[in-house]
This record gives sequence, C-alpha cells and structure tokens, in this order.
Amino acid sequence: REKMSTTAVLGIRREDKNRWERRAPLTPTHVQQLVAMGVKVIIQPSSLRTFSDVQYRRVGGTIQEDLSEASVILAVKEVPCELLIPNKTYIFFSHTIKAQANNMKMLDDILAKKIRLIDYETITDDDGKRLVRFGKFAGYAGTIDLFHALGNRLLALGHSTPFLHIGYSYCYSSVEAAKAAISAMGEEIENYGLPQELVPLTFVFTSEGHVSRGAQEIFKLLPHKMVTPEEMEALVKDKDKASPFLVYGCVIDSKDMVKPKDPAKKFEKTHYYEHPEEYESTFMEKIAPYVSVIVNCMFWNARFPRLLTMNEIHQLQDEGRSRLIAVSDISCDRMGSLEFLLRTTSIDQPLFIYDPITREIHDHSSDSDFIYKPGVMVIAIDNFPTEFPKEATQWFGDHLFPFLEKVARTKQVSDLPPEIRRAVVADSGELTPAYRYISELRKIQESAQRTILILGAGFVSLSAVDYLSRNPQINIIIADINVDLAKKLCEGRSRCSAEVLDCQNKEALDKLVNSANVVVSLLPAHFNILVGESCLRKKRHMVTASYISPALKEMHADVAAAGLTFLNEMGLDPGVDHLEALRIIDSVKEKGGKIVSFVSWCGGLPMPEASQNPFGYKFSWSPRGVLVAATKDAQYLQEGKLVKIPGQRLFTARQKVDIFPGFNLEGIPNRDSIPYADDYGITDDVKTMFRGTLRYTGFCEIMQAISEVGLLDESQQSYLQADAPDLTWNSFLRKLCRLKDNDPTSTRQGMKLRLRAPDGFPSKDFDDDQIKKTLECFKWLGMFSDHPVNKKGSTLDTFCELLSSKMQYDLVHHETDMVILHHIFGIEWADGSHEVKTSTLVVHGDARKGVLAMTKSVGLPVAIAAELILDGHVTKTGVIRPMDPMIYKPILKTLANEGLRFTERSKPVHHAPL
Repeated sequence: REKMSTTAVLGIRREDKNRWERRAPLTPTHVQQLVAMGVKVIIQPSSLRTFSDVQYRRVGGTIQEDLSEASVILAVKEVPCELLIPNKTYIFFSHTIKAQANNMKMLDDILAKKIRLIDYETITDDDGKRLVRFGKFAGYAGTIDLFHALGNRLLALGHSTPFLHIGYSYCYSSVEAAKAAISAMGEEIENYGLPQELVPLTFVFTSEGHVSRGAQEIFKLLPHKMVTPEEMEALVKDKDKASPFLVYGCVIDSKDMVKPKDPAKKFEKTHYYEHPEEYESTFMEKIAPYVSVIVNCMFWNARFPRLLTMNEIHQLQDEGRSRLIAVSDISCDRMGSLEFLLRTTSIDQPLFIYDPITREIHDHSSDSDFIYKPGVMVIAIDNFPTEFPKEATQWFGDHLFPFLEKVARTKQVSDLPPEIRRAVVADSGELTPAYRYISELRKIQESAQRTILILGAGFVSLSAVDYLSRNPQINIIIADINVDLAKKLCEGRSRCSAEVLDCQNKEALDKLVNSANVVVSLLPAHFNILVGESCLRKKRHMVTASYISPALKEMHADVAAAGLTFLNEMGLDPGVDHLEALRIIDSVKEKGGKIVSFVSWCGGLPMPEASQNPFGYKFSWSPRGVLVAATKDAQYLQEGKLVKIPGQRLFTARQKVDIFPGFNLEGIPNRDSIPYADDYGITDDVKTMFRGTLRYTGFCEIMQAISEVGLLDESQQSYLQADAPDLTWNSFLRKLCRLKDNDPTSTRQGMKLRLRAPDGFPSKDFDDDQIKKTLECFKWLGMFSDHPVNKKGSTLDTFCELLSSKMQYDLVHHETDMVILHHIFGIEWADGSHEVKTSTLVVHGDARKGVLAMTKSVGLPVAIAAELILDGHVTKTGVIRPMDPMIYKPILKTLANEGLRFTERSKPVHHAPL
C-alpha cells in the first residue's frame, strides 16, 4: 500500500499545438469510469476539443486551468517547455525516441525538471507490438488527404481526374462517410478510366504495420490490383499491359528496400534490424523509377539506410528516370527515410512542392501558384488522425484506459505495469536504461551536421542563406558588426544563428571561424586578409566574392600546405563571369578552335523606374567596393596593343555599349584584364582581351568629377576622425575646394573653380553642362547643407557613408534591380573560318519578395561554392580562382537550376574578330 497512492489525481491538458488538434487522450466515458474508480480527473478547459467541457463535467470530471494537483498528466502532442511542471509524470507522444532534433530541447527540459516521461509510442506487449496508437486513423486520413491533393496537383499538370471529387478528411463527418466518397470516386475510375499519360498509376506502401494497413484499406476502395515490385517494373516498362481503369498498389518491406553491402551475403531481416549499418538502400534503383505515388508509413531512425536521399531523387530527376508525382509521408519523419521531407505540413497548409533539382520548397506562403511548380507534391501532416477526432479519441482511449488507474496510483517505476514500464523514457532527471541510446543517436546526428559561417549580413547574404538553409545537414552562423541584421536573416530559419562580428578582435574572430567548416566572407574586400589569416590559423576553408589581393596571394603556399581551399572571385564579377567564359573557351578548344578576342561587360543596374537620381545608380551592398574600383588603374589588350588607363583618368575612358538597343548604356575598363588571358588559357592566341563595367549613361561623367575633387581619397584626414570637431557637409566641401573660412567665395563657385582649369592651363575635360550636373548631384546629396558629417576617418569612407544613406534600394516600395553580364568571343576554327559567339545573362530582382538581382547573382555562387567545398568536391588547394572544371561546371549547372541561365548566340563572320 505504501507503493500505491490512496488518492489519485490525473490531469488532461488542453492541446494547443494548432487549431486543428481536437483530439484528447480520453473520452468522457473513459473519465466517468476513472472517477467511479476513485480517480480524480482534472481537465483543462478547451473550446476546440472534440468533446466539450460540459460533457466531461457531467460525468464527474473537474474542469480547471491548474493541473498542479495532478501527479500524472496526459496529453496527445508535445508539451511546450515553459508549461512542463517539475516532478510530474507526463504521458504523451514526445517524438524524442529517434532523437528528433526539434524536440531535444524539450527532452533536456524534462530531464532538468526531473519529470517522468512515458511515451505512447513505446507502450508495447511482450512481443514488442504497440498497444496504444492512432495508427490506422493516420493511415485513413493520410490516404484520403493524398487523394484530394493528388487531384489538385494532377489538374495543375494538365490532367482532370476523379481524384478532384474527394475532400480532405476533416470534411467528412465520419470515416464511413469518407469511405463512401472514395468508393464513389472509384466507380468513376472503373467506368471512365484515368488519362493515358498517367497509366500505370502506381502506389507504393512502405511497411505492413497498422498505419500502412489503414492506408491500404482506403486505397483498396478503388478499383485496384496489388502487384509485386517486379510486376510494377514490368507494367511501367510495357504500358500496354497496364489498365487505365485500375490503380496499382505495391506493398514493400525491408527486403525490397535494402541489400547487404557485402555481395556475398544474403538479406536476413533479423540481422538487418540488428546491424543496419551493414546494409545499403536499393530503393533508388528497384522501386523509385517505377512509382507514381509513395505512401510512407515506415519506422525509421538514423541507424538505418534512407529510402531516398536528396541526391538520389535529384539524380533520378536529372536523368529523366523519375515518374514520382506525389508523396504522402504519414510517418512524418523530417529528413528521415525520405530525406527530402525537409519539414512537416499542417491541415491549414497541407502540402508543398519539392523541386529535386533546386531543392526548393514551393508552398502557399511563398507562391500562390506553387501547385504549378516543377517537382514532387508532398503531404506530411503531423497530426493526420485529428481529422477524425471523435473516432480516433475513442479508439485511442479504449487502448490506453486499462493502464491508467494503476499509473495514477503508482509512485515507483518498478511497480508500473510492464507495458507502461517499458515506455518510461526518462525518470528522476535521467534517461532510463532502455533509452540511453538517444544520447548516442543525438551525437551521431549532430556529427553529420556541418557548419558554414557567413560573415556579413548585407543584401547579398540573403540568397546565400536561403540556398544553404535548404540543406538539412548544414548549420548556418551569420556574423555581422550589426548583430540585429544577422538576427533578422535568421528569422524563421532552423539551424541558423546570429553572432556579433569584430574582425579587429583576433581572439573573437578565431573563435567564430573555429566554429565552422567553411567560412564565406561577404565583407568589404580589405577585411578578407584578416579573415584569411584566421582561417589559416584555425584550418578552415574560405570562400569570398572579392578579387585576390596581393596580401592574400602571398598566403597561397601556406594555405596549400595546410590542405585548405581559399576560393576567391566567386561572386558575379568576378565570379560567374569566369565560370561562363571558361565553359565556352574550353568547349571551343575541345572542338579544335581558338579564342582570338574576348570582351566581357558586366554591371548591376537599378531597374529604370528605380534609377531616379542624378547617378542613375543605387548600391546593393557597400559603396566602398564600387568607389575603390574607380581608383584602380586599368589595362587591356586591343588588337594586339596594350592599352593602359591610370585610375585618375578611368572615367574619361568611358564608351557607349550597344548590347541592348533599348538601354542607354556606357562602360569603362575594369581593372587589369591581361592576367585573365593566362587564367583562361588563351594567352597565345588572343589579340583583344577586355573586361568592362556597365552603367547607365551619365554615371561616369559624375564619377569623373567626384574623383577630380578628391572624394575618392583613401588617406586618413585629421578633421574626419571620430574625436575631431563637428563638421557640416558644406564645410567639408569647402575644405576639398581649399576655401578658407573667411573666403567670400561660395562653396558652389569654389567647386566650379575646382573642376575648371585656369585660363591657359590644360583642360580638365569638364564643360559647363557637366559642371552643372555635378553641382546638382552634390545638392541632391545634401553636400551644400549644414547637415552634420558622419566622420569615418578618410574622405572616401565618409563619402561612402553618405552614399549608403541616400542610394540604397527602397525595398518597402518594391524598388529592385537587374544584372547584365555579356561575353563576346571571337573564334577562329581549324579550317580558317571565323565566328562571333555571345553569351548573355540577365537577372531581374524580385520586387515582391524584396530580393535584388545582385543578391542572387553574388549570394548564390558563393553559397554553391561553399557547399561544394563542404561536400569534398573541390580538391584544389591554395588561394585560387574558380578556373577549374571541377568548380565551374557544377556551379553553372546549379545556377541554371536556380534560374540564372545564359543565352548563347552565334554568327559566322568573314574575318577574324580581333
């Protein structure tokens, strides 16, 4: 009697995971029986529960919010951590026994609060058979909902089918009402058939457990034929033998899914469950190419091979061997046996389209037309049985009830019924012996996770984070000097965290770098040497979007000796321009041709409606990079002659660029083009080698004036230091014009004098019209005003701060941009003929989503490159550019999958296009 409590109080908590969760662990009838046994039952009030508070109160239940009196608390779904009451016994579906990552924090809280956790999923008899489950109701709802969603998806693909006439499970008052609708739909298939393009429509059911049997029970209401995997393959290969008046079902077990890694061994089910690591999946080759719909009902954890990985479904799709239309994953194991189940769904938003090629998820929240997107339709509602709440609760409660009086009165685990004792996952702050494997499983799963550190949370980081967050095996850390920007990028993303970045703090930077496998630097270029030194110290790979600086280049031998890859010039320009140039150049060489001229133009431009400022330009990231480029000397090869342009004269070398007649474009040379002839392997043949930057006409003459007056000076100025006296923009300009405080000359006049050469002196190339435009630009920027200057040390950095505040894209009002990259190749073939080939990339920003074209064009390639390095596909070491086929081929392919595709055009010419 000391082991049994004379007074027993049992609580039933209110389900609050979502509005659709209307189930309860017990019906009013079960509560009535417990009360008659002397057990007090407290039920939290709920207006959503399928049985009303009144019904429970009538049978003796106590309706109240506070459950603290109860020693045992029942629920259906997981309990929020903050609502867990210490030292209680909780019984619910915890979803922890597979070390599910999303619920590990809850499990940690359960241990910390010394809660006894009993999991319904592990209440079994002596033979291991589950006793308390919603299984067949999950199978019912998972298949009925699949039929409804399948009808919708097939309609989007151009096929009208009887599946359209089925509603979601919750639309029916009972299982029997739903079954009647399915049977009526089956009669339509039997009488009128399915579209021939869908024949044979094959359904594969994984496992033969209760869930699968419930799913098959619904499926078999249709005119059907059950087939073996071999028969299913034969039907797909010879469609004349398949009937449009039938659907085909195939139930597969472990023997159909895996094989021993050792070819000398045979499959043995017992051995497989004891040693799953000795087996490998055969699903991709034996089953996947022949299935239209997968109904996944199987148990899985990380010890077992997956049915289908993301790489495998990508390969099947890429090779044209997939006919998979839809998946109903009733098991709802995120990133489980079907790795591409990146998230579960809900009754409110029951499905999404998974694109195996891009790994993108399209759903109603991201795109109202998502149902038309390419890919596989996935439905994985993590509480399917709640769509039949009354029947499911009755069934479940009938199986749970026999244990509850004993559980409510028993204090010691050892005195619990054996069925319940086996289900105790945690007790007294520890995992029980049978479940200590969870700790090891967590370690296995965490070791499979890898981390990419992204330095910088500006505009271009968004697409990098979006892309990498699709990979469930990658954790992302975003670090920025403004941690709030990093936190904003992390919002709504699992496996993503934000940190403060201070590149000048060596110890803090090393700690950040050490936490990652690969570091992506999207910082201004001058920080990359600090990041690179830290990566070398901590033996971490690095990817940047910037040119290789001399200081970074000097690290090449040390980086290579450490077996590290520092992949640079991996943005747009430089970056994507290299990838496409090499693809075409290597293709020409393979065909026996040679490149005699190469011209490349690239630029990020505001869309015309967003270009309403004197520059005709806006910045998608730090203005410093754009302005510093304007101070660099440029040189290129033109018809065999070396042309040099000093940095201070760069904008005088502007020229009209007629890529698209509808755009008024101009361009200037971009740094030193000559070394790229060697990088591209065309030095011996090329006579013209030119890389240039595109802008709208008018930009260059203003920038020429800005350079002339000294606004691009990088040297430190005493009056621009943080502790210097306050300064207005008007006073700042007067200093640039060398006007003293007592000089009566106006600032505007002083600026005119600065831009116009004195009589008899060489011209500075500024006519009255150009000077007028420049002064209007300064006025628009507020530089003739008494507004205070935000001092940043140098003239350049101070000016950059002003430009950042005035020339950013207004995403709130849907301003956006575009990117143009245009290559021109002059080709000479072995037979003496000549050809001009162009390759053009045009990317538009997405105003609705607030994603800039430059964001995609820089963020995506650096992210793809980081993933390649992480996966071990880049073996070249040292400080390198993306000049190797192992780098440029997969990145270009992935970019095309993401919608960044080049358009090629060719025309023969009569002479060598030098």
